[in-house]
Amino acid sequence: MITPNADVHVLQPYRSRHATIHAVTPRPLASIDAQASLRSLAVAADAATKTDINVSLLWRELVRGTSRVIDSFFSDERCYLVLALKTDTAATPIEGRRLEILEAVLGGLRQKNIAIDSGLAPSTVALNSRLALESLGIACKPSRAHPLLMLAAKAAQSPTLTLARCSTFVTKDDRELRVIGIPRPDQSLSAVLPSAELAVIRSLIEGLSYQDIAERRGTSTRTIANQITAVFRRLRVSGRNDLVQRLFGDEALGRSLPKANAETLMPPPAGSPSSAALDPARRSA
Repeated sequence: MITPNADVHVLQPYRSRHATIHAVTPRPLASIDAQASLRSLAVAADAATKTDINVSLLWRELVRGTSRVIDSFFSDERCYLVLALKTDTAATPIEGRRLEILEAVLGGLRQKNIAIDSGLAPSTVALNSRLALESLGIACKPSRAHPLLMLAAKAAQSPTLTLARCSTFVTKDDRELRVIGIPRPDQSLSAVLPSAELAVIRSLIEGLSYQDIAERRGTSTRTIANQITAVFRRLRVSGRNDLVQRLFGDEALGRSLPKANAETLMPPPAGSPSSAALDPARRSA
């Protein structure tokens, strides 16, 4: 646990600390057609490969700054990250408390609990985790992070071997990129949720806000909030991060969700703490 008086500096975006400017947000694609083309190539490359990568190694590459996320998206069956390898020597790794905070947030701990455990202000935890994500190429709130990133961060703290499909492809402008793909964690919910609730939860897992989901479905944010709250109550999870982590846990352990009695779905693992002390081994950075 970080001592209450520990000095935690806010992670500044890369471009504010170096003369050479590297975009904090993913490089915008020239057009919708270009984005569609890139994603089509990524999906084809993912489908054609049999090569796997340990997602803990993927996480190590990302936090060391040797690769960067330039796109993330979903199909009906899979989640994808598209990465660009950094060939320059100016990679800026995420280290120390910042990495510790980011892994805790993506690993499913609530930012409020992390702040209490570490003796920090919740705003400090939120800002450090958000800016750390920006260093990876992700411009979103940590609570909406891509499930594959959440899985990779969790795997980095666990000895469990977790694999994702990995392939490289070349774009029309001769960029060599890497695509990482995994099955969607929410596929098992199709057997236990009504179609309307399933569609809402799948959108939530994709990182959409309540307002975004309401606009997509042509309804009110209150209706979406009520549906999500009802699903969380039945599945006995505290929020999106908790749901994603639990679904990934069931997938890794080979469990399937029962089709009946939704009140019994996914009980908390026996003896699991609601929050964990942050790893003191990373305080030195």
